[in-house]
Amino acid sequence: MELRFALLDGRGWLTVRELQGRLECKGEMPDDKKGLYKGWLLGRGGRVPLGAFVPEQGRLRLSRALPLSQLEGQGAWPPTGAEAELVYSAAQRRQAPPSPPGWSWIPDPGRLMGEPLLAQAAGSTKALLHKEEQGFSLAYPFRVDGPFPLTPLFCFSRIVELEGRAYVVFPFRPGGCPRVE
Repeated sequence: MELRFALLDGRGWLTVRELQGRLECKGEMPDDKKGLYKGWLLGRGGRVPLGAFVPEQGRLRLSRALPLSQLEGQGAWPPTGAEAELVYSAAQRRQAPPSPPGWSWIPDPGRLMGEPLLAQAAGSTKALLHKEEQGFSLAYPFRVDGPFPLTPLFCFSRIVELEGRAYVVFPFRPGGCPRVE
């Protein structure tokens, strides 16, 4: 069995092929430079994520193989369609707020952590860095309806307003160990 589904109003496509108990999915669409797109396989009873489209030779491509048993369990077997969805806009990235005085944006705060668990929790999400005599502080944008950053350090955090925006601030000693204030 081989099926082809249109993506983005016909500007792209996703082909699915059944092979030895697995479904091979291959998709392609134009690279419109708008941001990160993810692909989904649709079935009568569910929607299964296929992953991100990656830039390749001026196009966005996706390739994934999934066991039929997984698709059946998630309601996507047999497939009835496919979707591509813009999940992260490049415009959002360009609109990052300016850094408040004394702070600077860093792209990978996890590298400053002394503990692997904290480095993993910090991830590669951008944060504000403030260097201090007793170490440094990291500030993450805060929203009550969003995920809380650095969850293992919840008790060390405080919410502050910087330049009219709310941030969660975490203090650290040199070497990336949390400090109590």
